[in-house]
Amino acid sequence: MWEVFLYINPLCSYCLKVERSIIDFTRKNNIDTQYHFVTTFNMATITDYMLMTGFKPADLEKRNEVTENIYEAALLYKAAACQGNKKARNFLMNIQNEVNVLDKPFNEETIKLAVDKSGLDFKAIITEKNSEAVKKAVKKDQELTCEMKIEKAPTVVVFDDDNPQQPGLMINRFGSDTSEDTINDNLTAMLERTIPQPDENIQSGYGHQSRIINIENFRR
Repeated sequence: MWEVFLYINPLCSYCLKVERSIIDFTRKNNIDTQYHFVTTFNMATITDYMLMTGFKPADLEKRNEVTENIYEAALLYKAAACQGNKKARNFLMNIQNEVNVLDKPFNEETIKLAVDKSGLDFKAIITEKNSEAVKKAVKKDQELTCEMKIEKAPTVVVFDDDNPQQPGLMINRFGSDTSEDTINDNLTAMLERTIPQPDENIQSGYGHQSRIINIENFRR
C-alpha cells in the first residue's frame, strides 16, 4: 500500500491538477493508497498563488484577502473531515474547481455548492470550522509543513508501506506547463520509478525536483 501526503493550497487549481493526476495514477495501476491532504500556506505559496491568478504580490490588500480566503478554506476542509476524510477530500477538490476553474467567487454560495456536491452537512461544517479543535488541526498542519521544510504547494510525498525499509520520495516540481496532461505525464514518469533507494539521484528531462525523506518524520 502507498501512503501519500499531498501538501496543497486549498484554493489552488494547479494543486487540483496534481491531486487528480496522482489519484488517476494509483487507480490505473491498482495501487491501494491512503491519502493525507495537508493544507499549507506561507509567504512563498501565497505569492505563487497570486502570480498564478494574475494578482501582483505587492498588492497588500489583495494579499490579505487571498491569505484570509486560503485560511478559511483550510478551516472548512478540516471541519469537513469531521464527517469523513474521503468526503472532505471531495469537498476540497470541489471548492478548488469552483473557485479557480469555474471562476466563481469564494463566498458562502460557492462553499455551499461544493459542500452539497460532496454529500456533506453544510450547517455542521460552518459550526465546526470555528471550533478550537479545527483551528488546532490547521495549526498542526502548518507546523508540520514548516518542520518538513515544505516550500511549494503542491508537494507530494510518497511512501510504500509494503517496503518500509525504503525511504519516501518527495516531489515538488511537476513541470512549468499548467496543462493537466503535462502534469500527469511528468508525475507518472516519477511515480513509475516507485520508491527509490537512498543513494539514487533522481533527475529527469522534465525538471523534477525530489528528495528522500523518512516517514517517521511525518507521524506524531
